[in-house]
Amino acid sequence: MTQRIKFGDMVRFHDGVRAVVLDCDGTTMTVGYHGDGFDYFKVADIGKGIELIPNSETQRLDWMILRDYPDDMSAEDGAFALQAERDNIDTFLRLDAEQGAAV
Repeated sequence: MTQRIKFGDMVRFHDGVRAVVLDCDGTTMTVGYHGDGFDYFKVADIGKGIELIPNSETQRLDWMILRDYPDDMSAEDGAFALQAERDNIDTFLRLDAEQGAAV
């Protein structure tokens, strides 16, 4: 399963410093420090001195999505189902915003 890092995700460095992901193109991520600038890191560095901090809201959403799927589903199928549902949510929110702006 590949990690999909997006705007707003939190990361923690080995020294305890936390930062928020400002941008990620799949290879490089830009992270911002609270009131102290930003820096660039490789996505491959996750697990090598940089830890992706789980978001409780994301975990809750994953649970809500996966409860409608079989318990014996493989991890790969589960990751696909979650990504498909997240893409559907993102599409709905984008279309809703576009239609709301047109009114």
